[in-house]
Amino acid sequence: MSKQATVIMSGSHYVMTFLCPRLSCALTLLIFIGFPGFLVAGDCEMDETDRSLLNSVNEARSQPRQCGNEDFNAVDPLSWSCKLEEAARGHSEDMAELEFFSHTGPEGSQISERVNDRNYRWSAVGENIAAGQNSVDEVVDGWLSSPGHCANIMSAKFTEMGAARIEAPGSQYSPFWTQVFARPR
Repeated sequence: MSKQATVIMSGSHYVMTFLCPRLSCALTLLIFIGFPGFLVAGDCEMDETDRSLLNSVNEARSQPRQCGNEDFNAVDPLSWSCKLEEAARGHSEDMAELEFFSHTGPEGSQISERVNDRNYRWSAVGENIAAGQNSVDEVVDGWLSSPGHCANIMSAKFTEMGAARIEAPGSQYSPFWTQVFARPR
């Protein structure tokens, strides 16, 4: 089965999309040419906030770190997943529209169900949420200061992420952030 991969160069509008029988040939190509951009699994476009968040998370993952009482080695960078972004966006939109803040959705859904609903087959999945932080730096600093959120960011179990930031004017919590991590099967 062929997979589509899109590569987006940092600070540029250059986009390269190609089909590959295995995602590994895409990674080999990127390593061979020394490409400094992002690997995006799916057919979405990352905006400036997405790129900044992925950069900040991958910068954190590039260094050993202590999350609470747990030590983490540096781990490989994450790639962006459109399906995980969709799951994150749906949860942030629900929190904004229904004025709640929880990992549990309004109908009792958990992150595993929200990711399954996007037809993403995963072997590991996790989620960070935040509310009220106005910038990527603020939200990432907050997550890295929280042992559980930091552990999600630093976990070698995860290879992909997607995220969403939703504004809700008049909300006591706005903006709402959801970050979804996974490793595909």
